[in-house]
Amino acid sequence: MKVVQRGSNDPDAMFGVVLPGSGYPALAPVLHWPARLLAAGGWRLAVVSWSPETEGGGDPVAFVERALHEAAGEAVPDLLLAKSLGTLAAPWAVERDVPGVWLTPLLGEAPVLAAIRAMDERSIAIGGGADRHWKSGSLAGAEVETFEVPGADHALELPDWRASLAAQAQVFERLAEHLGA
Repeated sequence: MKVVQRGSNDPDAMFGVVLPGSGYPALAPVLHWPARLLAAGGWRLAVVSWSPETEGGGDPVAFVERALHEAAGEAVPDLLLAKSLGTLAAPWAVERDVPGVWLTPLLGEAPVLAAIRAMDERSIAIGGGADRHWKSGSLAGAEVETFEVPGADHALELPDWRASLAAQAQVFERLAEHLGA
């Protein structure tokens, strides 16, 4: 596991932790551009990279929380930016009242779904309509903002690369709006 600091060096800047997916690193577009957006807004970021296949062991929740603790140290982040496997940190975030950007959350995992449903409008969950982990409609009635990319898979991609690029641009614009950037 590796943690790289990005964005502001100001210790008083807003602090976020970026948690990737399994096989979907922070350099991949769905995480890269939101992290760039935060860094451009003056945020201080701890960006995690990992290999859950070799580092994760038998308890993925403990693995993700261990990575989060390694990235944040004693600090409580102001925001979590998490994709897929990283969204297993949602219960941790609820316990500490930390909002999040939950990209393709694992809504089939009951603790993740319950945690994201318990979040308020400071958080946003984004998924693809063709993603089996998204569970379309499962966040209906919750305060968390939601955004679904119709027909998109777990990487928020569509069969045509141009359509994927356009859809992801919409996601990033929505995130910029949500985060006030």
